Amino acid sequence: MHNMAVTNSFHSGTVREDPPLRLVAMPVPSMLYTFAVELLLIDIGRYFQIPAPCRISSIPKGAQLRPGIYPMIEDIVGVDGGGGTEYREALNRRYEASHVFRTMLRRLGLFWSIGAMAMATLCTILIFTINAEAGYVIGWAAPFIWAGVWTLCTFWYVGRKLKEEKIAWAAEVAEKSRA
Repeated sequence: MHNMAVTNSFHSGTVREDPPLRLVAMPVPSMLYTFAVELLLIDIGRYFQIPAPCRISSIPKGAQLRPGIYPMIEDIVGVDGGGGTEYREALNRRYEASHVFRTMLRRLGLFWSIGAMAMATLCTILIFTINAEAGYVIGWAAPFIWAGVWTLCTFWYVGRKLKEEKIAWAAEVAEKSRA
C-alpha cells in the first residue's frame, strides 16, 4: 500500500514533460498518510475488540488484534533484522506477560500514527500553499526530520518504560518470594 502511494504520486507527477512540483513533492507525505491510517485502523479495531480480518504478521485471522505497532516491530526485527521465529516468540511472551510493555506499545502506536498524520497534513498544506520549490523541499525533507525526532523520542520513552517494567518485575518476584 505504501509503495502504491509513492508510485502513483511519481507516475502522475512525472508523466508530463513539465512535471508539477507540488504533486512530485507528495510521495513521502502520502506514505505518512498510509502509515498513520494503517496504525489507526488496527488500533481502533483492537480497542473495539474486532478480531483480525486476516493474518497480520504472526497474528492469525480471527485473533485479538494487538497494537498497530506490534506487527511492525515483529517484522522489522524478526524478519528484516534476522531475529526469526525465536524473536517473534520472545516478543509474544513479553507482550502477554507485561502490562507495562502492552501499555507502552499502545502509546507508541498512537504517538506514531497521530504524529505521522499531523506531519503529512502539515506537509500537504505547505506544499500546496507556499512557493512550489519550497514546497518540494518540505515534502521531501520535513518527514525525514520528523521521523528522526520521533525516533529519538521513542528511544527515550522505551528506555524509561523498560526500566519501569524491570522495577515492576523485581517487585513482583520479591512479593512472590515472600509468600
